[in-house]
Amino acid sequence: MSQHAIGIDVGGTKTKACLVRLADGAVVAERTEATPCQEGGRAVLELVGALAEAMEAEGKPRTFNTTGLGLCLPELVSVDGEPASAWNFDWRDLDYRRHLSRFGAVHIDSDVRAAAFAEGWIGAGVDADPFVYVTISTGLSHSLVIGGTPYAGARGFAIHFSGSDIVAFGGEDQDLQVRHNLELFAGGKALGERYGKLIDRPGTTALQLFEAEAHDPRAARMVGDALLSLASYLGQLVNTLDPEILILGGGIGGDPSVNQRLASLTRPFIWADGARDIPIIRSALGDTACAVGVAALANRARRQAVRI
Repeated sequence: MSQHAIGIDVGGTKTKACLVRLADGAVVAERTEATPCQEGGRAVLELVGALAEAMEAEGKPRTFNTTGLGLCLPELVSVDGEPASAWNFDWRDLDYRRHLSRFGAVHIDSDVRAAAFAEGWIGAGVDADPFVYVTISTGLSHSLVIGGTPYAGARGFAIHFSGSDIVAFGGEDQDLQVRHNLELFAGGKALGERYGKLIDRPGTTALQLFEAEAHDPRAARMVGDALLSLASYLGQLVNTLDPEILILGGGIGGDPSVNQRLASLTRPFIWADGARDIPIIRSALGDTACAVGVAALANRARRQAVRI
């Protein structure tokens, strides 16, 4: 009997649950719901429980052997598998493991590490070592994958290339201080909010901004500026980490037209001549990458615990 695991990608905008066949990463059932971030962490936890139940119900008539539950969050997740930030919602004081214990052992990881693992397992990074996976979606994050394993860092926080201010000086006398936060400038959440404020339509999304680019010069300029700024940071990631390939995923980064534009804009920011032709490609797994990856990681964690 083939083994399966449940993987749930809890995103800042939507939450996707998948029932994943562990032999090859095939998604045999899936369901997507809007993430109720504005209602708080407990509402998000209730949604996760309902989606896990739905996936479990999908497997029962087929007599699947479901081995575990993996959750990936759009937050910092420590090396101990504990949420360590509250950018989108706060689980730090919730007894989420008790709430979800009916599904067996629960494995929690960062969404970008889960997606990067999946791309290295069955996606665009299969033959590349090392590679960097970048999520460009509601937020921005990255993961360096070495030997098939996402590098977590000493504390589990090696995912941010854009969340803090960068300080630069310019002006005629180089005395004008400029602080720039890429995630607050070019992340999907920020882009939607900025364009919504410009056109006086609260609730506008980044997708609507990109759709408006064809007929609204203001939208076109906003998108162009955001992609150029993103490209400059991606160039520095390549300069710092020297990966074999750069994979772009997420709702924005995984879009073919955006990927091509970002690849072209990024190359001038890559300093070494020998690295400037690096493949800059989009995710092969699309919006299932996180759920597939965290299902596989949950199974791997379970097997390691059994050996111990």
